[in-house]
Amino acid sequence: MSEVIRFLESMGRNPAMSAAQFAASVSMLQADDALKQALLKGNAASLNDLLGGRAAPMMMSQYAPLEEPQRRDDDQEGEEPSQDPTPDSEQVN
Repeated sequence: MSEVIRFLESMGRNPAMSAAQFAASVSMLQADDALKQALLKGNAASLNDLLGGRAAPMMMSQYAPLEEPQRRDDDQEGEEPSQDPTPDSEQVN
């Protein structure tokens, strides 16, 4: 199993490999046939199961930072916005 993981890591470092080179590399691996077939077919779910990966996919959320309010065309020059959604640290008591 660790040889398959090393193979996947090497593929990540050098992804420019022809289909024939990929098949030859997979055939030389010392792994069981199910792992080799999953690699050759590009079956990520089977490969994940065979390698003992996570049962459920991981998820991550990322929120965009708060932005300064944008000035509208009808705002007067030099006029401050009526409410700032993020108070400055100097104004907070």
